[in-house]
Amino acid sequence: MSFSAAQFKQQFPLFSQPENRELVYLDNAATTQKPAVVIDAVRDFYLHSNANTHRSSHRLARRATEMVERVRNQAATFLNAGSVREIIFTRGATEGLNLLASSLTEGLAAGDEIVLSTAEHHANLVPWQMAARRHNLTIRYVPDEKGIPQFARLPEVLSPRTRIVSVTAGSNALGFRSDLELLRRMLRGRDLRWIVDAAQLAAHQLVDVQAIGCDFLVCSAHKFYGPTGIGLLYGREQWLQQMPPWQGGGEMIADVDLQSSHYAELPHKFEAGTSSLAAIAGLGACIEFLQQQDRVAMAAHEQGLLKSLHGQMAQLPGIELLSHGENNLGILAFSDSRFAPVDLMHWLDGKDIAVRVGHHCAQPLVRASGHSATLRASLAAYNTQEDVDRFVSAVAEFVQQLDSEKSAAVSEELAITDGWQADDFSALDLDALRSRRGWQERYRLLMQWSKSIAAKPAIRLPENTVKGCESSAWLAHQALHGKHYFALDSDSRVVKGLGAFLLLQLNGKSAEEIRQTDLESVFRELEFEKHLSPSRSNGFYALMQRVNELLGSVA
Repeated sequence: MSFSAAQFKQQFPLFSQPENRELVYLDNAATTQKPAVVIDAVRDFYLHSNANTHRSSHRLARRATEMVERVRNQAATFLNAGSVREIIFTRGATEGLNLLASSLTEGLAAGDEIVLSTAEHHANLVPWQMAARRHNLTIRYVPDEKGIPQFARLPEVLSPRTRIVSVTAGSNALGFRSDLELLRRMLRGRDLRWIVDAAQLAAHQLVDVQAIGCDFLVCSAHKFYGPTGIGLLYGREQWLQQMPPWQGGGEMIADVDLQSSHYAELPHKFEAGTSSLAAIAGLGACIEFLQQQDRVAMAAHEQGLLKSLHGQMAQLPGIELLSHGENNLGILAFSDSRFAPVDLMHWLDGKDIAVRVGHHCAQPLVRASGHSATLRASLAAYNTQEDVDRFVSAVAEFVQQLDSEKSAAVSEELAITDGWQADDFSALDLDALRSRRGWQERYRLLMQWSKSIAAKPAIRLPENTVKGCESSAWLAHQALHGKHYFALDSDSRVVKGLGAFLLLQLNGKSAEEIRQTDLESVFRELEFEKHLSPSRSNGFYALMQRVNELLGSVA
């Protein structure tokens, strides 16, 4: 077999829609797109088989039950489980980890230990923290370097009290793969339960739980081309038998009286309520779809793109790469001291390139790397070299327009008070913003306007914080001779640009003049709401609200 990214991509209807034909989708670590067979399977279930499972005996219920158990068999093969009884359907990896954190800690004694890594997704941190508080357990962490776990040093934190080790198979924030073979050797023979979070792994390689040697493994279908709302929990049958159920009701019950209940056999003991049956049908189609692909060739294609992506980005001046192109699950993560990652994200979105910014639900890892947020581009098999080139070209264009040589001017009209002075917006022209054709041109000018906002460390105080902005922002106020002046500072160039747009129309005016200024209509006229993210638009309105609060305080 071989692999063609072009032919593979043709099987994903989203990319053939008129509005998406130029889309470069690089947010695959968050969720992948769905092939037609998955979409058809979900639709087919509702058209031909929609009924609840197991208890009813009518024709539709029998068909739905047969489908669920068929897909369970497919999932067992997909993960190479020893038995279908070892496959639990969940809503996703997060629910699977919550189930394990609840059930596995139920019989532990105070002082027993759970070992995690600093690179975990919040879904593999928070449930264990909650369980540790409930049962007075101790959480220990694998030694790390700048947040990256050093798994060779795992024995340093293992002790006779270690009962659970739960670690990621690959970082969703930086993309590095964990050495599962090393972990298997170090954990072999120990009286503990080893859990693997394979949410990022399953899309990029075959998963063999018997070869890995773990006791439990979780993954989410939407990360490997399947539907949302369905995931898999693999568990060794001997341990699942011993674990208490997590939720009660529905299919997990064998017999109920007023004082006690008896639970169903595996795997139904852990599947309370009605499962997402259409999503299970889609999962089955997804597994069949992947089995028809050359997974080795798919992985080689992705790794080739990843190498090119890291290589090209390393040539751009000022870019700090936090990820590496080797032993990586298809993720590029970077930052740049000259701009906030969210500013670049909006620029890329204007060029129809989808990426993600933030801490990626891995705050301890990102903070340990010295950042509060990064920009992440993540690859899938339908991505192409053209996608990579367009992304790098767009980033390069954004970087080239940065001009750090000019400092912002300040108004001489207002003396320095409380350590700040009002910015000078006399060179800004609102009509110039109106005349720009297209969002990219307006965005470019808005970024230039951001340079009119000087750094004001003196106003970065808790009382000046603007709540509701996507990036940190501070707004201070002075009144002089009946006129009002505002000072803004932010880590984001977009916030500064929006702040300049706002303050251009407010500074030096009376309270009454400010109240009569219809800023919202101008905001809509310039189509800011259409092209800025909801949180970014809400940030603009948060600035306006803060202005009104400051005016009210001196009224």
